[in-house]
Amino acid sequence: MKKILIIGLIALIAVGCNQSSPSPAKKYIEWRSDNEIADAMVMKGLFHFVNIERQIAYTYFKGSLDYDSTLFGSHVILAWLTPQGDERKMHQDKARELVKNKNETSKLFVSLFDVPLGEGVRARRHELWSKMHGIEPDGGFIHWYYALTKPTPEERISELEVLLAKENHTLGTGHILNNLGYINYAVGNKSKAKSYFDEYIKLYPTGSNPYDSMGEYYYNENNSIYHLINYLVQHGFFRNQNRLCGFQRNYE
Repeated sequence: MKKILIIGLIALIAVGCNQSSPSPAKKYIEWRSDNEIADAMVMKGLFHFVNIERQIAYTYFKGSLDYDSTLFGSHVILAWLTPQGDERKMHQDKARELVKNKNETSKLFVSLFDVPLGEGVRARRHELWSKMHGIEPDGGFIHWYYALTKPTPEERISELEVLLAKENHTLGTGHILNNLGYINYAVGNKSKAKSYFDEYIKLYPTGSNPYDSMGEYYYNENNSIYHLINYLVQHGFFRNQNRLCGFQRNYE
């Protein structure tokens, strides 16, 4: 599996070499690595993480540490993706150790581990994301969580729309469309939600999560699975009859 991932990263590294590096004056979370393979794995891991493709993200972040063991950010995400226990604690401890000489934004990011759970956790997390957003307003990952931890659905929608309107999205905009779809659906804007899910599929047709999101939309709309099947057929999701029949059997 690791060999396949490394081969798949070669093109990404080649593209990255032709792009200008972020300005040194910026105060982003210090995710990146001087090792090209580790760096590419981190960026691929982040892409799949924000698109709720967590198993793939886990594989990339785990692999990044094989090439650069100093990546505190990889340990943070791995801790988030790991069940409670010794392994999660190991990732938390490593992140705390490795972030000591990093910038303030990175230290605040790791300090999310210390936020008490329970009632009011969203507000407590939003306080930290607000501080990070204040330090580096151009950080896309920071802005995304700053939006998602806003107090009300309406505020989250408004801030996500601000983020969506920005240029130069390192991680793309699919995850933002996905969130806008779900939150709009939750507040009753169903047609708007569907339009966001439609756009998400068009933007990321090779991903699994866009179809999962659209599937949930149709499932919640009176369990109309046959409307979903028709939608997927129209968009070329089923390349052969066996795949279609198998999908139908899962919902019968």
